[in-house]
Amino acid sequence: MISALLLAVIPGVLLPWIVIPLRSQALFALLPVIPLALVYARWIVSRRAGAALATAGLWAVGFSLSTVAASAVLSEAATKAIWHAGAYRDEMLAWIATGRGPEGSIRLFLPRVLVEYVLILALSAASIGVAALFLGGLLLGYMNGYVGWVVSHADPSASPWVAGLLAWPPWAICRVGAFILAGTAGASWGFPRLYRKDAPRVPVARMLVASIVLLLLDIGLKWWLAPIWRDLLRALLGASAGIEAGGSS
Repeated sequence: MISALLLAVIPGVLLPWIVIPLRSQALFALLPVIPLALVYARWIVSRRAGAALATAGLWAVGFSLSTVAASAVLSEAATKAIWHAGAYRDEMLAWIATGRGPEGSIRLFLPRVLVEYVLILALSAASIGVAALFLGGLLLGYMNGYVGWVVSHADPSASPWVAGLLAWPPWAICRVGAFILAGTAGASWGFPRLYRKDAPRVPVARMLVASIVLLLLDIGLKWWLAPIWRDLLRALLGASAGIEAGGSS
């Protein structure tokens, strides 16, 4: 299992530094995820849902740390290389500056979260988890691109670790966990029903329940803490928090 984990995780750690300078959204979206998808699908086919969860979780951590660091160092290139990174950064800065936008409005952010959750479940069930991993990589990519931008534009007296943790709020971490659990539940459910009907079925109820609990925690924490987090981010970014959407890259 160790060799498979390394095969999946190491490219996710190394490739952001290689691909971001190339400014190719297609390469960034595909290359770090392909090794993960191959290993993850193998675990699902082997009925090893726990190994699939561990692999996806470790990849998400390694990929996030690497992408945030690379985006902080290569801020302009990251905006070009990571799909939706610039638009999401501008959306977040507009919210930090004015309080308006999806981040602070449950009416706006709840439909987005629910649609993404349902898509993860459906794509996982239909593709042994592979399609959902690519969708998850896109979502994680632009979030990390924004966090890297915050790290690079934060008050110089602030620790980069503090800046990164403020930009990666607790509800977003809950959402990543919810999506990984939901994706693994969907993939484990779909494989014996769509691809190998004689294969033994893996129980998925506990994974699905855990994913829903984390999703509800994500929604509740965001609804409760977003105004507090906005003030913290305004203090952290200072003048950078006033940049209008479409401004500095």
